[in-house]
Amino acid sequence: MITFVHLAKNVSSGDLGLYGDVVLDACCQNIASDDEIWIHVVELSVLLVTKIHPNNPRSPWYEMIMNEMLGHLERQPRNKERRITWLRFVEPLLNSLGLFLLAHFRRIFPLFFQWMHSDDAETVLLVLERLETVLRLTWIRNSPVFPRLVDELVSLYKESSMRKDRDDIRPLILRILMLLRQYLNPTVYFPISWSQYQEDPNLSTVSQHIWTSST
Repeated sequence: MITFVHLAKNVSSGDLGLYGDVVLDACCQNIASDDEIWIHVVELSVLLVTKIHPNNPRSPWYEMIMNEMLGHLERQPRNKERRITWLRFVEPLLNSLGLFLLAHFRRIFPLFFQWMHSDDAETVLLVLERLETVLRLTWIRNSPVFPRLVDELVSLYKESSMRKDRDDIRPLILRILMLLRQYLNPTVYFPISWSQYQEDPNLSTVSQHIWTSST
């Protein structure tokens, strides 16, 4: 598996030829693998599908790989090593999927919401970074997930006051809240969701940042 990762990084899609899809199939079959090779399977799957099928999110390989990964993460959401590996390597796959990520919202966001409150800083920071990517790619609009997302971000912001890594976490939360305000109708949807927090003294600086800063 390590050899295939090396090849995927150093050869062109043309050089892979018909073998690319064969290796992708092997990746799909091995996503539910032992912890020892999970990191390599995830990295290789993302490398190959984005190299062999660039700019083609309609390729069935994207859906197959994403569904296999999400299904396995849903079965072991508390496995720290697996979630960190996925969050670390999945960015190119998210970028390639673009708006097609909307079809995976119902599975991605429950995982994000759970991981946002993890004890380890690496998971929290990676989740926030991937969340920002998903929002930029999909323009979340008036999605049913939006009110819950605002609630979870506020909850994490408050929780972070007791964390030593709060100076890393809080700027990411503020950036995401600004994205939500920017992408949604700023005079309707966001004010409705934020109204319950408008008078919270613990969020006064957040409110000021959201309503006075520009992106």
